[in-house]
Amino acid sequence: MKGIFSIVFLLFSIVAYSQLTAAEYEVKSLEANSENGDFGATFYGKDKIVFSSSRKTGISNKTWEGNDQPFLDLYIGNLEADGEITRVRPFSSAVNSKYHDAMVAFSPDLKELYFTSNNYMGGKIRSSNLKIFRANIGDSGSRTNIMTLTINNDKFSTGHPFVSKDGKKLYFISDMPGGYGETDIYEVSINNGHYGAPKNLGPTVNSKYREYTPYVDGDILYFSSNKPDGQGGYDIYMTKLDGSIEEPINLGKPMNSKGDDFSFIIDKETQSGYFSSNRRGGKGDDDIYFFKELTVNPICDQVVQGVLLDKKTGQPIPDAFAAIYDSKGDRIRRIEALKNGEFSFKVKCDETYTIRGDKFGYFEADTTLVTSRINAYENKITLELDEKEFVDVNGKEILNVRSIEFELNEANILQSSYDELAKVARLMDKFPNMIIQFGSHTDSRGGDGYNMWLSQKRASETVRYLIGIGVDSKRITGKGFGESKLVNGCSNGVKCTDLEHSQNKRTEFVVIKK
Repeated sequence: MKGIFSIVFLLFSIVAYSQLTAAEYEVKSLEANSENGDFGATFYGKDKIVFSSSRKTGISNKTWEGNDQPFLDLYIGNLEADGEITRVRPFSSAVNSKYHDAMVAFSPDLKELYFTSNNYMGGKIRSSNLKIFRANIGDSGSRTNIMTLTINNDKFSTGHPFVSKDGKKLYFISDMPGGYGETDIYEVSINNGHYGAPKNLGPTVNSKYREYTPYVDGDILYFSSNKPDGQGGYDIYMTKLDGSIEEPINLGKPMNSKGDDFSFIIDKETQSGYFSSNRRGGKGDDDIYFFKELTVNPICDQVVQGVLLDKKTGQPIPDAFAAIYDSKGDRIRRIEALKNGEFSFKVKCDETYTIRGDKFGYFEADTTLVTSRINAYENKITLELDEKEFVDVNGKEILNVRSIEFELNEANILQSSYDELAKVARLMDKFPNMIIQFGSHTDSRGGDGYNMWLSQKRASETVRYLIGIGVDSKRITGKGFGESKLVNGCSNGVKCTDLEHSQNKRTEFVVIKK
């Protein structure tokens, strides 16, 4: 890279995915490149881009002795549909300085600027080490409240800032002690202007060589490294932030060349972006290239966030299940949803899935999900399950209503069961020839005779209540079974949990005739 890339870090200081291959890319050079150096592009909103350039239209009339080119300034340009950058002009005279301005990052609201520079406070270089600074950007483009970050230190360098899309993390490179190589990639939390302790991204990212220009798209980290297994000098790699990929994936040709390739950025909605390279055939020293991702990224994945609702009430269904099936109809996973009906699955990009919800007493509901090629995209789905009127239990057809609840050791019906009894009355109206028997059951705790007496009393009270709200007395009977029909082995003398005992405390409306 003939010095320009070295400017970014060295010039100031003079300081199981392993088998996967990358996506296919289409690359082109840009008319906006100059005969000098152009690199380090950063998105500025949706339709503009900021980059560093040593073109001769900068504010400094001095040249840098490292390559006899003007000092780097920041420029801004408009993004066109074909990837070209037009209307290139200085970013702001208030932001550009008389020294190098390169490798910048912006907060999500574009009101804060992070940039890499020597310590030149007071108009003079105070330190040979590279540092990251933060500044506020006013409405007029002025740069104010310039401050050095707490992660900086006079004994080592920091640079190449990148701010996560949510503004909560800053990624950067440093040669601070304790790293794996000459320069490593780190992350640090951002909390209301305060910065946490730097965290090294570890050996699945960093090598004993130099890692540069981090860029994060969802949970994918893109970066450059000069480790010897690449195409040339610096190559662009990708990996997962969680360290689940043992060896980073080289993006291969045409993204990488025999030269230096770095400063990768991507718009995940258009699946296109920019990178910088000093490859042969360029217009200047370092040039900016546009690329289009032609095939799906092999480590691209997304999340499905769903909720299961009752179709009639619109309320979440507790204790329901969600399952996901691949395009061949094979089930990948089935999970129990949360009490509020919510569930989630991790899915691959550019794939077709079926998401299905089910619960005993409900008809299954499903939907087809076709994922996009946008990494870390959250797919939102809602499945509405229609409750069944009848269910089959041990060969018996029963009304699909919840167990009627009573006061402890009493036959008084709790108010919480009134809606269920009203549902019974509606079903009796809907099926005018239907005859049912209400059965009341207890667990084995308590005497056998007492349990039989209590269950019969509850059965009689339930029938009386239903007659009172309009059910024909000739079409309903009630019977108490006590503990004579347990659904599990929790009989007299058997030690069981409260949950196991509760399975035997139940009521049923059995269909005798329909």
